[in-house]
This record gives sequence, C-alpha cells and structure tokens, in this order.
Amino acid sequence: MILDSIFHLSLLIGVILSFLLSMYIFFVPPKNPSNTTLGSLILVWATTVFVYVFKSDEFFLEYPHLYSLIDPIVLLFFPLMYFYIRFYFTPDSKWNYKLSFHFLPVFFYFLAFSPFLILPSHEKVEHLTNGLPEWFLPYSLFFDSIIIVQGVIYSLKSAKILYQFHDTSKISEDLRWSIRFMKFFIFSNIFLWALGTAGVVLQILKVQVTINFFHFFYFGLTCLMLTIGFCAFKWPELFLQLNTVIEEEASIKTVTIDEPAEGIQDLEENQRLNEESQLLLDLIEEKKPYLKNDLKMQELADITDFSYKKISQLLNNELNTSFYELMNDFRLKEVLKLIDEGKHIQYNLPHIGEQAGFNSKTTFNRIFKQKIGQTPSEYIKTLG
Repeated sequence: MILDSIFHLSLLIGVILSFLLSMYIFFVPPKNPSNTTLGSLILVWATTVFVYVFKSDEFFLEYPHLYSLIDPIVLLFFPLMYFYIRFYFTPDSKWNYKLSFHFLPVFFYFLAFSPFLILPSHEKVEHLTNGLPEWFLPYSLFFDSIIIVQGVIYSLKSAKILYQFHDTSKISEDLRWSIRFMKFFIFSNIFLWALGTAGVVLQILKVQVTINFFHFFYFGLTCLMLTIGFCAFKWPELFLQLNTVIEEEASIKTVTIDEPAEGIQDLEENQRLNEESQLLLDLIEEKKPYLKNDLKMQELADITDFSYKKISQLLNNELNTSFYELMNDFRLKEVLKLIDEGKHIQYNLPHIGEQAGFNSKTTFNRIFKQKIGQTPSEYIKTLG
C-alpha cells in the first residue's frame, strides 16, 4: 500500500513538472510547428498519466463524464509523435487540413461511443454500477487494437524520416547530437508502445501475471517527459536548431541539382560566384544577423536579399561550409573581439558567448575549444 502511494505520488509530481514543461515549450521561443507539436504531445502524455493516477471506481463514480476518455487521448500519441519528427526535419511544413486525416480514429472513437458519452451523469453512474452496455467492451478492444496498429505504422514512418540522416559524416557535431536525440525519442516511444501493447494483449487474453505492464508504461512515460525537460534546460540547442538539419540537407541537394553535369564551371561563372560569396560574407559582417541565437537560413536570406537557394549554393559550393558552422565562425570572431576589448573583465564568459549569439554555454565552450584549441578560460589566461 505504501509502495503504491509512493508510486502514484511520483507519477503525480512528474505530471505537474511535465505540464509546466509543455507550457515552456509552447511559449518560449523558438515558436515553430515542431515545438508546438512537442508541447501538445507532452500535454497529452501528462493528461494520460494524470488520469491513470486517479482512476478508480470511486473516482469515476464521482466524475462519470471522465470515464472512457483516456482512449481517445492515447489515440493522439503516435500521430503527434510522427508530426513532431516530420516538422523537426521539414522546417517549411505547416499544419494543413490534410493532416487532420491522421486524427480520424479519434473522431470515429467519439462517434462510436457517443451513445454512452451523451448520457447524463446519473445514467452513466448507473451503467458503471450495474454493468456497461454489451457493445462497450468490443468497441474498447477494437480501438485498443487501433492504438497498437498506430504504433507500428507511425514508428515505421518516423524511422523512415530519420533514416535519410543515417550518414552523419557531412554535418556538424551539434547536428549529430540533435539526430541522436531524435533517435532516443523514437526508440523510447517504441519501447513504451511495446510495454503498453503487452499490457493490452494480456488484458484481452485475460492472462494473469505478477507484472503490471501498465505501471511500467506510465512510469516510463513520466521518465521520458522528465528526460525531455532536462534536455530542454540543459541543452536548449536541441530545440533551438530544429530547422538547421534540414537546411543543411536541402543545401546539399541544391548543390547536386545546380552543379553542371561535368562539374566544371567557366571562368566568368567562377568569378561571379566568388564575388557573390564575398558579398554575402560582407553583408553578414555588416548586419551581424548571427547575434540572434536561433537564426534560421530563411531569415538570413531575408536580411541579405539572397535567395534561400542561392545561399545554399554559395555555402556548399564556394565557401565549403554549412550555415550553422558559418554562423558559429562569426560568433567566435565576435567573442574574440569582445575579449580583445576587455569585456571579459566586466562580464563572465557565458554572458559574452550569449552576447555573440551562441545559444548555450555548452555550445560556446565546445566551438571555442574546437576552433582555438583552448577553452575560453585557458585562452584568457594566455593573455596575461
């Protein structure tokens, strides 16, 4: 009994923290479809765990209208997981009416259970006390099966999106960490799906086991939410640079299309591209867009009047770098300039990195060490 109370209390604490996390992801920049979807998914997860903590015969007799509402919430899990991954790697994607078809199971659930859902509270209490309608259990099992099928379909679709980034040799270390995070996110969902599926199958077969798979499922779900929250605060760049992965990938594809079949450009074309590359660098130097720590390549295009496609071509074909790496190069130059001006005497190093446009202390230290060969503190000591 005491262990059960501790277990439910830990889940409840996780629910409260997860709710706050969903609000944080909703309202703290950058606001984009991927983060909005992730915030929605965490809110749905938190609601599900909350219902699981409090559900009991007494609870539903007190609040009969909440009965049978957990299944349509669970039907949202995998579509939202898929949308998050899709938006993560496709920054130009937006919500549209076609995406609503993915939520048809939720619509059909409410349609199927409407004879029960529209009943007044006293009639629902009577059903909960004396027995549910005969059709109720078969329908519940059917939608449980839909949830299991969703897990298979959307996991495969998500893995297919992620597979296009299986070759990480051409991207920066930060982007590799983003991809690792997404792999962890997908496989955690698959693992939880397996636990939940085991619980449902055993329930359908009426097999009695000592292990409560649903306990493990909801505890694992709570741990996943708290892990995402830890990552959001510890490594915010995982959420700030959601658009960068696809920008680099799109840049590579653009170059492949635009390069001549023989791979050779005439002298005039080379000269023109060199001039455009220098102009782009001069504009970045002049307008300092890199000081914005969540800068996207489309924003750079708007500031410099170069097209997104042209910047992709210049970065990959002429400057032999990526958007993310180039911005960090400029940010590092800004840091060195600020240190040269003695700003490190007035401010601490993380503040200087933030002023230069780095989105976290971790990224700032790693880029500095990678490019300079010393940590910021070690570098300052050499200045005497």
